[in-house]
Amino acid sequence: MSVRIGFIGTGGIAQSHLQTLNGNADAQLVAYCDLNLERAQKAAEEYGGKAYRDFEKMLDGEELDALVICTPPFAHGEIELAACELGLHMLIEKPIAVSTNVALPILQAIEAAGVTTLVAYKYRWEDHVQKGREMLADQTIGLVFGNFWGSTPGVGWWRVKSESGGQMIEQATHIVDMARFMVGEVQRVQAFGTLQAMDRVYPDFDVWDATVANLEFVSGAVGTISCTCLSEGWGQSSLRVIAEKLMVSVEGGEGISWVDEGGEGEYKKQVDGYQQEANAFVEAIMSGDRSEIYSDYADAVRTLAVTEATNRSIENGGEVVEISDILG
Repeated sequence: MSVRIGFIGTGGIAQSHLQTLNGNADAQLVAYCDLNLERAQKAAEEYGGKAYRDFEKMLDGEELDALVICTPPFAHGEIELAACELGLHMLIEKPIAVSTNVALPILQAIEAAGVTTLVAYKYRWEDHVQKGREMLADQTIGLVFGNFWGSTPGVGWWRVKSESGGQMIEQATHIVDMARFMVGEVQRVQAFGTLQAMDRVYPDFDVWDATVANLEFVSGAVGTISCTCLSEGWGQSSLRVIAEKLMVSVEGGEGISWVDEGGEGEYKKQVDGYQQEANAFVEAIMSGDRSEIYSDYADAVRTLAVTEATNRSIENGGEVVEISDILG
């Protein structure tokens, strides 16, 4: 018996989820909702099923087991709460919301409904990241350095803070989440941001075009994560973790390298994170075993809290923000 899945949002990143779930023999794609109806219709033609413009009509008109939610950050809330009321499992694209004010009530509803959730922090399912995590598991970590540098995305909502949350919440969240996965929880943040150029390019641009956040981990490690959207035509992301007699470097989605007492080494990624997370989601629904859900909604709330703390620190002149104050 297959898992009947509906999509809400069929553009951009949804294409990866459509392809990977379509490749899972236990998944059946049956419905697609998008404000751009033509885009939803194109997905329906390619994968089979029915297209909708209104997600409530889709939920009323279809017998579903699960949803894949690929909306912009500002559009989260009503969809997840409606899914909880219907007992639908959810695969949700990052970030889960613009702020924890939206996410925490959703988390309560998810816990009450008992549905399976997976948040698409795909690096957690990639073997090079898992290998790096294993190498660091018994190490005393001192320093973490991460970055997400690139150009400004073309979609209008991205450059409006109330709609995207800014680059740390919308893009560099992947690096923050990887740091949490490999190093452990963050307990406080101090950050600074600047808007130097992009508001001259886009009149509605009100997010920082460069941000740096200093992090203190519960373990005692300290770190810095920076992001910028100034680099037109070029991009690079990475995470470097320095422990006693070991340095591990994750080069985005490509692989890892390391230096230790035995010399230097490297490992190239062998598996696709999108496919692995899709398989984990379907398997968890069918079997009830959530052991391969490496990022559920509750965990993603903690990543959102770190990125939200970054914004709050910048807005308050670089004050130190406790993650516990964000989570309440």
